[in-house]
Amino acid sequence: MKLYRILYFGSWGYGKAGLEALVKCQNVKIIRVYTKKDSISKNPYCNMVYDLAIKNLLPVIDSNKNLMKKEEFESNVIGQGEIDFIISCCYERIFSSKILDLPKITSINVHPSILPKYRGVKPLENAIANGEKVTGITIHEITQGIDEGDIILQYAKIPIKCFDTYSVLYERQCHAIKNILTRFFKKPKYFIRHKVEQNHSLATYAPRINFQIADEDTAQEIRQTALQNTF
Repeated sequence: MKLYRILYFGSWGYGKAGLEALVKCQNVKIIRVYTKKDSISKNPYCNMVYDLAIKNLLPVIDSNKNLMKKEEFESNVIGQGEIDFIISCCYERIFSSKILDLPKITSINVHPSILPKYRGVKPLENAIANGEKVTGITIHEITQGIDEGDIILQYAKIPIKCFDTYSVLYERQCHAIKNILTRFFKKPKYFIRHKVEQNHSLATYAPRINFQIADEDTAQEIRQTALQNTF
Protein backbone atom coordinates (compact mmCIF):
# COMPACT_ATOMS: atom_id res chain seq x y z
CA MET A 1 0.00 0.00 0.00
CA LYS A 2 1.32 3.42 -1.01
CA LEU A 3 1.82 5.64 2.02
CA TYR A 4 1.31 9.31 1.21
CA ARG A 5 3.39 11.77 3.20
CA ILE A 6 1.54 15.02 3.83
CA LEU A 7 1.89 18.39 5.50
CA TYR A 8 -1.44 19.58 6.87
CA PHE A 9 -2.44 23.24 7.27
CA GLY A 10 -5.74 24.03 8.97
CA SER A 11 -7.71 25.78 11.68
CA TRP A 12 -11.14 26.07 13.28
CA GLY A 13 -13.86 23.43 12.94
CA TYR A 14 -13.33 22.87 9.24
CA GLY A 15 -9.63 22.26 9.84
CA LYS A 16 -10.43 19.83 12.64
CA ALA A 17 -12.80 17.88 10.38
CA GLY A 18 -10.10 17.55 7.74
CA LEU A 19 -7.51 16.39 10.24
CA GLU A 20 -9.92 13.87 11.76
CA ALA A 21 -10.42 12.32 8.32
CA LEU A 22 -6.70 12.14 7.55
CA VAL A 23 -5.84 10.55 10.90
CA LYS A 24 -8.14 7.66 9.97
CA CYS A 25 -6.76 7.17 6.44
CA GLN A 26 -4.45 4.16 6.58
CA ASN A 27 -2.48 5.29 3.52
CA VAL A 28 -1.66 8.75 4.97
CA LYS A 29 1.32 9.72 7.10
CA ILE A 30 0.98 13.20 8.56
CA ILE A 31 4.49 14.63 8.78
CA ARG A 32 3.52 17.88 10.48
CA VAL A 33 0.46 19.98 11.29
CA TYR A 34 0.52 23.77 10.95
CA THR A 35 -2.16 25.77 12.72
CA LYS A 36 -2.78 28.80 14.90
CA LYS A 37 -2.77 28.45 18.68
CA ASP A 38 -4.42 31.07 20.85
CA SER A 39 -3.91 30.74 24.60
CA ILE A 40 -6.20 33.69 25.38
CA SER A 41 -9.29 33.20 23.22
CA LYS A 42 -12.35 31.60 24.81
CA ASN A 43 -13.77 30.68 21.39
CA PRO A 44 -14.22 26.88 21.50
CA TYR A 45 -13.37 26.57 17.79
CA CYS A 46 -10.08 28.45 18.01
CA ASN A 47 -7.63 25.71 19.04
CA MET A 48 -9.44 22.67 17.70
CA VAL A 49 -6.74 21.66 15.22
CA TYR A 50 -3.89 22.20 17.66
CA ASP A 51 -5.63 20.20 20.39
CA LEU A 52 -6.48 17.35 18.02
CA ALA A 53 -2.89 17.16 16.79
CA ILE A 54 -1.61 16.94 20.36
CA LYS A 55 -4.21 14.27 21.18
CA ASN A 56 -3.01 12.15 18.26
CA LEU A 57 0.70 12.71 19.05
CA LEU A 58 1.28 14.55 15.78
CA PRO A 59 4.10 17.08 15.35
CA VAL A 60 2.41 20.48 15.37
CA ILE A 61 3.63 24.03 14.77
CA ASP A 62 1.95 27.23 15.92
CA SER A 63 2.24 29.11 12.62
CA ASN A 64 0.33 32.23 13.67
CA LYS A 65 1.35 34.75 11.03
CA ASN A 66 1.58 37.49 13.65
CA LEU A 67 4.28 35.51 15.45
CA MET A 68 6.01 33.48 12.72
CA LYS A 69 7.31 35.66 9.90
CA LYS A 70 7.05 34.58 6.28
CA GLU A 71 10.72 33.67 5.93
CA GLU A 72 10.70 31.51 9.07
CA PHE A 73 7.47 29.85 8.00
CA GLU A 74 8.73 29.00 4.52
CA SER A 75 12.02 27.69 5.89
CA ASN A 76 10.22 25.46 8.36
CA VAL A 77 7.86 24.02 5.72
CA ILE A 78 10.56 23.44 3.12
CA GLY A 79 12.76 21.82 5.76
CA GLN A 80 10.29 18.96 6.27
CA GLY A 81 11.88 16.96 3.47
CA GLU A 82 10.20 14.88 0.79
CA ILE A 83 6.40 14.97 0.86
CA ASP A 84 3.60 13.94 -1.50
CA PHE A 85 0.85 16.41 -0.64
CA ILE A 86 0.25 19.74 0.96
CA ILE A 87 -3.32 19.83 2.24
CA SER A 88 -4.97 23.05 3.39
CA CYS A 89 -8.34 23.39 5.10
CA CYS A 90 -9.38 26.78 6.49
CA TYR A 91 -5.82 28.08 6.81
CA GLU A 92 -4.89 31.74 7.23
CA ARG A 93 -1.75 32.02 5.09
CA ILE A 94 -1.27 32.38 1.34
CA PHE A 95 1.30 29.88 0.08
CA SER A 96 4.25 31.05 -2.00
CA SER A 97 5.37 29.21 -5.14
CA LYS A 98 8.28 27.80 -3.11
CA ILE A 99 5.84 25.94 -0.89
CA LEU A 100 3.40 24.97 -3.65
CA ASP A 101 6.25 23.40 -5.65
CA LEU A 102 7.39 21.31 -2.68
CA PRO A 103 5.14 18.20 -2.87
CA LYS A 104 5.88 15.40 -5.33
CA ILE A 105 2.22 15.10 -6.32
CA THR A 106 0.34 18.35 -5.66
CA SER A 107 -0.98 20.93 -3.19
CA ILE A 108 -4.72 20.88 -2.51
CA ASN A 109 -7.25 22.97 -0.61
CA VAL A 110 -10.57 21.86 0.88
CA HIS A 111 -12.98 24.75 0.34
CA PRO A 112 -16.48 24.94 1.88
CA SER A 113 -18.46 25.96 -1.21
CA ILE A 114 -19.41 24.71 -4.66
CA LEU A 115 -16.62 26.39 -6.61
CA PRO A 116 -16.41 28.57 -8.62
CA LYS A 117 -19.16 30.08 -6.46
CA TYR A 118 -18.13 31.75 -3.22
CA ARG A 119 -14.38 31.98 -3.46
CA GLY A 120 -12.90 33.59 -0.37
CA VAL A 121 -12.95 33.60 3.41
CA LYS A 122 -16.69 33.36 4.33
CA PRO A 123 -18.40 31.06 1.83
CA LEU A 124 -21.05 29.57 4.12
CA GLU A 125 -22.05 32.92 5.59
CA ASN A 126 -22.38 34.50 2.16
CA ALA A 127 -24.31 31.54 0.74
CA ILE A 128 -26.86 31.76 3.58
CA ALA A 129 -27.08 35.55 3.38
CA ASN A 130 -27.73 35.37 -0.36
CA GLY A 131 -30.57 32.88 0.07
CA GLU A 132 -28.86 29.88 -1.51
CA LYS A 133 -30.72 26.57 -1.10
CA VAL A 134 -27.68 24.33 -1.30
CA THR A 135 -23.96 24.44 -0.57
CA GLY A 136 -21.11 21.95 -0.72
CA ILE A 137 -17.42 21.16 -0.47
CA THR A 138 -14.71 21.33 -3.14
CA ILE A 139 -11.21 19.86 -3.24
CA HIS A 140 -9.13 21.89 -5.67
CA GLU A 141 -5.49 22.40 -6.54
CA ILE A 142 -3.89 25.42 -4.91
CA THR A 143 -2.62 28.16 -7.22
CA GLN A 144 -1.52 31.73 -6.64
CA GLY A 145 -5.11 32.84 -7.33
CA ILE A 146 -7.49 32.56 -4.38
CA ASP A 147 -9.60 29.38 -4.75
CA GLU A 148 -9.03 29.39 -8.52
CA GLY A 149 -7.31 26.02 -9.01
CA ASP A 150 -8.64 23.05 -10.96
CA ILE A 151 -11.43 21.10 -9.27
CA ILE A 152 -10.37 17.60 -8.22
CA LEU A 153 -13.45 16.45 -6.32
CA GLN A 154 -16.71 18.11 -5.38
CA TYR A 155 -19.78 17.43 -3.24
CA ALA A 156 -22.69 19.73 -3.99
CA LYS A 157 -25.60 18.32 -2.00
CA ILE A 158 -25.69 20.07 1.39
CA PRO A 159 -29.18 21.59 1.80
CA ILE A 160 -29.76 25.00 3.35
CA LYS A 161 -33.25 25.02 4.85
CA CYS A 162 -35.00 28.04 6.34
CA PHE A 163 -34.94 26.87 9.94
CA ASP A 164 -31.48 25.27 9.90
CA THR A 165 -29.23 27.07 12.35
CA TYR A 166 -25.78 28.26 11.39
CA SER A 167 -24.18 25.65 13.67
CA VAL A 168 -26.19 22.85 12.03
CA LEU A 169 -25.10 23.96 8.56
CA TYR A 170 -21.50 24.30 9.69
CA GLU A 171 -21.56 20.78 11.10
CA ARG A 172 -23.05 19.44 7.86
CA GLN A 173 -20.12 20.92 6.00
CA CYS A 174 -17.65 19.45 8.51
CA HIS A 175 -19.20 16.02 8.00
CA ALA A 176 -18.90 16.46 4.23
CA ILE A 177 -15.24 17.48 4.58
CA LYS A 178 -14.50 14.21 6.39
CA ASN A 179 -16.29 12.21 3.71
CA ILE A 180 -14.71 13.94 0.71
CA LEU A 181 -11.15 13.64 2.04
CA THR A 182 -11.70 9.98 2.89
CA ARG A 183 -12.99 9.39 -0.63
CA PHE A 184 -10.10 11.30 -2.19
CA PHE A 185 -7.44 9.18 -0.49
CA LYS A 186 -9.01 5.94 -1.70
CA LYS A 187 -7.64 6.77 -5.17
CA PRO A 188 -6.01 10.21 -5.17
CA LYS A 189 -4.11 9.87 -8.43
CA TYR A 190 -7.29 8.87 -10.25
CA PHE A 191 -9.14 11.98 -9.07
CA ILE A 192 -6.17 14.21 -9.90
CA ARG A 193 -5.99 12.80 -13.44
CA HIS A 194 -9.67 13.68 -13.90
CA LYS A 195 -9.51 17.21 -12.52
CA VAL A 196 -11.42 19.93 -14.38
CA GLU A 197 -10.74 23.61 -14.87
CA GLN A 198 -13.09 26.01 -13.12
CA ASN A 199 -15.39 28.12 -15.25
CA HIS A 200 -14.00 31.45 -14.10
CA SER A 201 -16.82 33.39 -15.77
CA LEU A 202 -19.21 31.92 -13.16
CA ALA A 203 -17.10 32.89 -10.16
CA THR A 204 -18.64 34.69 -7.21
CA TYR A 205 -16.91 35.83 -4.03
CA ALA A 206 -17.34 35.51 -0.28
CA PRO A 207 -15.89 38.47 1.62
CA ARG A 208 -16.35 39.10 5.31
CA ILE A 209 -19.90 40.19 6.03
CA ASN A 210 -20.84 43.35 7.90
CA PHE A 211 -22.92 41.78 10.69
CA GLN A 212 -22.46 39.12 13.35
CA ILE A 213 -23.87 35.60 13.02
CA ALA A 214 -24.56 33.53 16.13
CA ASP A 215 -24.53 29.72 16.14
CA GLU A 216 -28.27 29.62 16.92
CA ASP A 217 -29.29 32.03 14.13
CA THR A 218 -31.41 30.34 11.47
CA ALA A 219 -30.81 30.63 7.74
CA GLN A 220 -34.03 32.64 7.47
CA GLU A 221 -32.90 35.09 10.16
CA ILE A 222 -29.46 35.48 8.59
CA ARG A 223 -31.03 36.16 5.21
CA GLN A 224 -33.36 38.79 6.69
CA THR A 225 -30.47 40.51 8.46
CA ALA A 226 -28.47 40.53 5.24
CA LEU A 227 -31.34 42.17 3.37
CA GLN A 228 -31.71 44.81 6.05
CA ASN A 229 -27.98 45.59 5.85
CA THR A 230 -28.09 46.22 2.11
CA PHE A 231 -30.14 49.39 2.52
